[in-house]
Amino acid sequence: MNSIALVSLIVLIAVIMIGFFRKVNVGLVAILAVTVFATFIGQSDSTTIKGFSASLFIMLLGVSFLCSIGISNGSLELMSKKFLRLSGGHAIVAPFLIYLIGFGIAAIGPGCVPALGIAAALSLPLGKSTGYDPVMLALIGEIGSFAGRFSPITPESVLIRSLAEPQDIHGYQTSLLIYAVLTTVVISIVVFFVFKGYKVETKKMETETLEKFNFGQACTLIGFLIVILSCAFFKRNVGLISFAVGVLLIIMKAADEKKVFRTISWSTLLMVTGFGMLMETVIAVGGVNLLSEGLASIMSPRTAVAIQGLTAGIMSWFSSAIGVVWPTLVPTVGDIAGKVGVPASGLISIMCLTAAFAGLSPASTGGGLIMAANATDPEFTKEKENKLFVQLFGISALALGIIVAAALLGLYSIL
Repeated sequence: MNSIALVSLIVLIAVIMIGFFRKVNVGLVAILAVTVFATFIGQSDSTTIKGFSASLFIMLLGVSFLCSIGISNGSLELMSKKFLRLSGGHAIVAPFLIYLIGFGIAAIGPGCVPALGIAAALSLPLGKSTGYDPVMLALIGEIGSFAGRFSPITPESVLIRSLAEPQDIHGYQTSLLIYAVLTTVVISIVVFFVFKGYKVETKKMETETLEKFNFGQACTLIGFLIVILSCAFFKRNVGLISFAVGVLLIIMKAADEKKVFRTISWSTLLMVTGFGMLMETVIAVGGVNLLSEGLASIMSPRTAVAIQGLTAGIMSWFSSAIGVVWPTLVPTVGDIAGKVGVPASGLISIMCLTAAFAGLSPASTGGGLIMAANATDPEFTKEKENKLFVQLFGISALALGIIVAAALLGLYSIL
């Protein structure tokens, strides 16, 4: 066994644990760890710095920049509210609409996190106006974003593609999106029945008077459309196009520049790129190969996809999917697929889905936003808070169990 490879995996686990228990950005811890570890193995500073992916950083920052404009000037939230009015006040369609809002906001470029926030924020007033449980609506909206986050132009897809292509893994995007949509629809239905949504006597929604899109908001939505068309039909780099459109919007005063930069999640960008530096060194010394061999040794063609999914889900309860789980596990897919004899698309799909649904835990972003949204309700007591904490963790574990069971039945190896 390669002792340096083993040490690199120990360092990797230590970084994740320190980040979780000390509540420190894991990207910062990773930069410290790779600096010390590189010195230990005699790796030059220039080689370590090359592990920082400038292309990934540009893509993530470009998309985040444009999406921050849409969030800061209110165009995405107003679009969501106008979309809700399409129901004509019929409350029974509220679960369908909030799923589509979560899916749509994530899919047009921002990815999951902004969609999570919007779905959580809309759920409380929507629940009060329809009679549905706001927690149920928030969950369904967030689950919708778990499918939308895997459209080709989101930060999540950009990251996964950058990790899959060096392994010569292509063509998985369509099957991933299909699996994501089917899985999220099924689990949304499960959530609807768990919360007894079918027993609710819905009432007609009060129609809120909404203002028209102002000039900046209209331009922002057009900008999103330009980015989508440029990437879909002209194969332009999503980061560069997003930057270009975003800068034009700033010049046109569609949003306040300072507010936009405050809205960008710099900590997430640092988490992804900092952890990526460590992963490049772990890959170089054979750590990922060792991890792949270890996982492959306990896998069979029947259990491989399920074990990969369970590993990703458990890891995501304690760390970020986009910052830690996917950068750690996606590089193992090529080796595992070859050694065990399972499709790479199934392995990628399962780890993407289980890591996403683990985010419904109250210790993660999705569950935390639902907790925060419900805390704004004057009737939200400490007893309700404790109950919601347990509910969210239970739903996260239930979803993870359903996905892993489906994997054991071979449902993620069909496409």
